[in-house]
Amino acid sequence: MQSLLRVIQQRKLDRVAAAYSVAAWLVVQAFSIALPTFGAPLWVLKILIVLAVGGLPLTLWIAWHMAPPQHHRHRAPTPPPPSSATDIALLALLAGVIILSGAQILSHTGLLPGVFKSGTPRSAGSAAGHASSTPSMAVLPFTNMSGDPSKDYFSDGISEELSNQLANAPDLRVAARTSSFAFKGKNEDIRKIGHALNVGTVLEGSVREDGRHIRITAQLINAADGFHIWSKTYDRDLRNILQLQDEIARAITAALTHGLLAGGVHNAAPERSPIDPEAYRQYLQAQSLSARKTLEDDARAVELFKAVVKAQPDFAPAWAALGRTYVHYAEFQNRRPDLIAAAKAALDRALTLDGRNLEALSSHLLVALMKWEWQVAAADARRLQALNPHSVFTLRGLNYWYGNLGFPDQQSAVLREATRLDPLSFVDLNNLATAYNDRGEFAEAVSAANDALALRPGRALTLYTLCVAYAGLGRGDRAQDLVQQLLALHEIDGSQACALRRAAASGRTGDAHALADAIARRFPAFVFDNTNIGSFYLAAGDPAAALQWFRRAYDNRDYDLFAVSYVPTTPPAFLESAGWISLKQKPEALAWQAAHEKLAAELSGS
Repeated sequence: MQSLLRVIQQRKLDRVAAAYSVAAWLVVQAFSIALPTFGAPLWVLKILIVLAVGGLPLTLWIAWHMAPPQHHRHRAPTPPPPSSATDIALLALLAGVIILSGAQILSHTGLLPGVFKSGTPRSAGSAAGHASSTPSMAVLPFTNMSGDPSKDYFSDGISEELSNQLANAPDLRVAARTSSFAFKGKNEDIRKIGHALNVGTVLEGSVREDGRHIRITAQLINAADGFHIWSKTYDRDLRNILQLQDEIARAITAALTHGLLAGGVHNAAPERSPIDPEAYRQYLQAQSLSARKTLEDDARAVELFKAVVKAQPDFAPAWAALGRTYVHYAEFQNRRPDLIAAAKAALDRALTLDGRNLEALSSHLLVALMKWEWQVAAADARRLQALNPHSVFTLRGLNYWYGNLGFPDQQSAVLREATRLDPLSFVDLNNLATAYNDRGEFAEAVSAANDALALRPGRALTLYTLCVAYAGLGRGDRAQDLVQQLLALHEIDGSQACALRRAAASGRTGDAHALADAIARRFPAFVFDNTNIGSFYLAAGDPAAALQWFRRAYDNRDYDLFAVSYVPTTPPAFLESAGWISLKQKPEALAWQAAHEKLAAELSGS
């Protein structure tokens, strides 16, 4: 061993190795910064690292054979000279470079979490410490710099539009609006926001709008350490706001994905033409109103959206938003046929202008289900999945699709994914709790409902959902508390439905039946449709009355009727009854069953 060390020192191999390693390491560092800047693919850097590592043994072999030979045959063996301070320093430097190079190689190959800050931004998943390698981000509400608080709708709207643009990239996971906007006006640490929203990067910025001019400043921040990945300021004419949104979205996806998605944001959509500034302001005002989800605000939003599409008939997002608002407006009014027809017309127009608009497709799918157009709904569902299976619009559309086609397992799965994308969404959490109740998974329903109530305390719909879950668990005491809470909110129908579920769960079918009669006399009541009333009578042990309401549901085209067959909590005896079998033989029921079986085959891969 000593003789080998002596030869290495004599041939100066330690110095050659140290010099080579330092040079190679510096070259790799330089190229790791330069290559992404010029859009070079990641495999170029990987090849460079492999060549740098492979070149070390080749360099040592050349140095060995080029060194002058040493003649010691007539000389007595001598002990190796003591190592000089220079030799020790070189060996320490060589060891350090080897360790750092090895760590960097592992980092680039994905075997070690990214620990080097170079010009190449880390993926969102690794930056936040999540298992997923898919880049992820949240768009926070941009700061209104106009000096007029009444213009918050404008800066909020810009943020939402950018979020929607970015969500069109299939390989980018974007937190939904509800969760991102929960941090509006809060001076939270970026790392805390990233953890709460389960994202690796956060986009924040400001908007200054002055007449026909707009200035947008945007910064993309690594949520793991708070460092900036990308930032830029844009000064443009407001007429070009749509093209500017596309430009910003492309820049962000390029920064997150080494340029691989630079053309992937809405790249097949028609080129966006200039928009009238006043029409765009009205569009953002209407979006702000429709987000409030009240009857009055929906009515005001519809009028504003109608003015926008009249002034800008080629603006697909306005048609999509108008259709979506019509759908929600109709839900407040027992699915008024004229509002559903207006929604369909608006959504058809949106999809004619832009067939890739996920919001329009998701709402179009729901309208198709309401109209019992199963084949249209199936086409919409497949289109959503093909365009972007991870978008919150896709997941919400599939929630209705799977739920109404009788696939509760798949429905709860897409809702769980939706709550991952939008963890602060009250609506998604409540829908998930309802899906769990339908499957008889009452403990999970309690958890999801409580999460929803933490976001919006005292919401009657979720209090009822939670009551159903507690009744299913046999927790009559907790269910009774919710009966009283609903009564205090003056929700008599919700309170009595809660009491009905409690009575049925405890075997008091007589009390349950009386409560079902009371709710039926006031129909339409609370959020209940004909199918819900039929389910109340089933719970009360009266299948004959249940069948009457299911027949009414058929005549009214309740879009959740046929899924009763596949809800685990439906009594099997009822499904085998002559009346239900006869109802399932009606033409529309047979068409639904064909759609169910086709989807079952697709899901099984057959």
